[in-house]
Amino acid sequence: MSGQKLQQGIIFGIVVILVCTSIMSGTSKDAPAQTQKNTISATPLIQPVQTTSVSLYVFGKTGPKKQQTMISSENASKLYAQFLELKAELAAHPFSEYTQQLKEEFIALLAQNNLIPASIPPSRYHTLLNPPWAQTLMKHYASTMRATSPVRSGIASALICDMSGEGTGLMFPFIMLPRPRLVTVWMGLDGSTTIGKFLTIGGFTATGQQFGTALGFWGIGFAVAYPEGNIYGFAGYALFVTVTADQIESYPPNKAPIITDTNPVDNEQNVPLTLSELSFTINDPEGDLMSYTVTTNPDIGSGSGNLKPGGTYTIPIHGLQDLTQYNWTIAVSDTQHTTLQTFRFTTQAVAPIVSNPIPADGERHVPTDLQQLSFTLKDFQGDAMDYTVETSPFIGSGSGSNVHNGTYFVVVSGLQNLTVYQWFVNATDSVHWTRKTFTFQTWFPTHFDPFENGWHYRKQITIDHANIPDDLTNFPVFVSTVDSDLKVKAQVDGDDILFMNDTGFASLLNYEIEQYDGATGTLVAWVNIPQLSSQEDTAFYMYYGNPNIISLQDPGKTWNSNYQAVWHLNNNPSSTIVDSTVHSNNGTSYGGMTTSDLIEGITGKCLDFDGIDDYISVPDSSSLKPIDVTLAAWFRPEEQNPPEGDFIVKHCYDYWDNADGETYGFYLKSNHAMTGVFEKNTHEQYESLGNYPITTNTWYYLTLTFEESTGIGNFYVNGILEGTKNCDSTVLWYNDPWDFIMGGCRMGTGGSQSVNTFFNCALDEVQILNTPLGSAWVATEYANQNNPIGFYTIGPEVPGP
Repeated sequence: MSGQKLQQGIIFGIVVILVCTSIMSGTSKDAPAQTQKNTISATPLIQPVQTTSVSLYVFGKTGPKKQQTMISSENASKLYAQFLELKAELAAHPFSEYTQQLKEEFIALLAQNNLIPASIPPSRYHTLLNPPWAQTLMKHYASTMRATSPVRSGIASALICDMSGEGTGLMFPFIMLPRPRLVTVWMGLDGSTTIGKFLTIGGFTATGQQFGTALGFWGIGFAVAYPEGNIYGFAGYALFVTVTADQIESYPPNKAPIITDTNPVDNEQNVPLTLSELSFTINDPEGDLMSYTVTTNPDIGSGSGNLKPGGTYTIPIHGLQDLTQYNWTIAVSDTQHTTLQTFRFTTQAVAPIVSNPIPADGERHVPTDLQQLSFTLKDFQGDAMDYTVETSPFIGSGSGSNVHNGTYFVVVSGLQNLTVYQWFVNATDSVHWTRKTFTFQTWFPTHFDPFENGWHYRKQITIDHANIPDDLTNFPVFVSTVDSDLKVKAQVDGDDILFMNDTGFASLLNYEIEQYDGATGTLVAWVNIPQLSSQEDTAFYMYYGNPNIISLQDPGKTWNSNYQAVWHLNNNPSSTIVDSTVHSNNGTSYGGMTTSDLIEGITGKCLDFDGIDDYISVPDSSSLKPIDVTLAAWFRPEEQNPPEGDFIVKHCYDYWDNADGETYGFYLKSNHAMTGVFEKNTHEQYESLGNYPITTNTWYYLTLTFEESTGIGNFYVNGILEGTKNCDSTVLWYNDPWDFIMGGCRMGTGGSQSVNTFFNCALDEVQILNTPLGSAWVATEYANQNNPIGFYTIGPEVPGP
């Protein structure tokens, strides 16, 4: 009876080694053929000796069965070579006639070398090699395994899986008690191990030097001993496998864990102080086990968990303070990818809340004809409140008793130009007190005459309406001039230069001076024109010649609320790359960029990238994730054969392709043509129609727009529409906190944040807006920036009275 069971066990082991390898064919079917060839050719040639020991193991739930024999080294090499060829063919062509032939030859070779009992006919093995359930499983894998992830080093694991492997090294079978369960360990100096998961679709291949452990292994393995080294092979099933290897490739591409259902929800307000735990749900698209850590700031508790399935987990917290913002960060890893997200919540207030001050706290350029201050009071318990307001220097005060939630006003007067004021609001509900301090700085009244306030000269700037295709509002006009009058009569730093909408008693226009050189009178500025007409010329006025004034420019208001970032790229790249908007999306240069990379561009200075390691990275922020978007920039390629990739891009990580993607950006194709790209939440990348070829050392003004409500994407070159596409109504793909990159990109990095493709180019005036600009706006921008002298005329100097 025991002999019969042993025979059955051996039969089962042979079936396992072939059927499991067939199952693995689905897992590795789409792997490159070169990979299969490399696996075979990596096996060292063994110098023949007379005989060698071959051990055949049949692994079952009560431990290994072993059959050992001495055969010639030549036959042992044939056995191993036959196994490698059969393994490769099963991976590439599981149902071919040649594969069936290799199966029969391998069975015959085992029988010839006394590795299976002679009493069992080979035909009995052949009838068990292709059972219906195995073929169904193979077809299932073949229909789902279409792509692989990028090769990486590290560790990978699987729960309830099939496995096969071979290589040069050692394999150790052990028995664990109580109730024996097999633990198999292998150490490959150069090997290949393929794992296919049963609970979820997927698997991985580990190649090169590796160390693996299988718990609850059921299958077959063999070892061939040579003086030069041992060769091992195995195939079967396991409850759990973990492998550390030089190279790991996932099938299909592994997706990062997903964090959902946080409690409190992100940015939740008025969270009770009695909250005792944080909770969240984690899931892995492949069903991998995950490890997580949670930290809080300010510290109210932390926690972690290892090898957890998908589900909801909690972290105890304590010591919450009222009206405090807490950040809690969750890091979840499936050993291949880590998802890192930070969430926020604010606790409820027990004291009155003072908010919405007008003027806003820290506001500059407040007109001196301001007549009142205002603020909002709120008590979440609905208590009646008392308040007092004080100012310094004194411009007024006020108070109120038994008031409830609402907005309150304090009359002020006598404000002086260019003065900093503080005002203090004290509020109480008779139990809890709140004190808030706000500041603002005045400049001039809403309307004033510069000639009556110290300025001595002005010049009229007239915009030719023929350059304006349609009426535009709040358009930032680019002003560039070299003016000998400014050189002689303006302050050396240009602080006295300002722009008005009319002569005499008029309104100050919002403006930003990008560059001024007092030695030459060179001025580069941006002036926000409230109304730009396509029917008649638009005039505005530049004043200068006031030695006693500080600068009145206001970049934050020059670029209205639609502008999410404006990088003039006129800074020394060894320091901060400054964003002129209120969002402060400042960037950092990499690659050792210095002042030598600051060169003359289209709109003043710009930055030059060497194509070796230079790039600029801007940290992710909510303002860089608009639903509707316009991306505009000047681009000059400086090499004959530039690489393919994104040279200006807001990156995202594409879980479906297991690589980086382009939420929106400018792309150079392999044919050296430019296009605009964006990725939607359907995980499909769209390119705007058009294929604009580049010429080296030529400036191009590029604009990309996308409108969520219509799904329309447009790509412009030099103000002309080169491509448009209706991509259906959807939203852009903002799934990960990835940076905005200029001068470089990530190409197929499988989730890595590192930049690995660089462009030899110059970039100038990169802008992001949260609205899709129209063709008239885009054409006007190009006309203005490309040829400012042809866009407007500057009249003669007019002295003050």
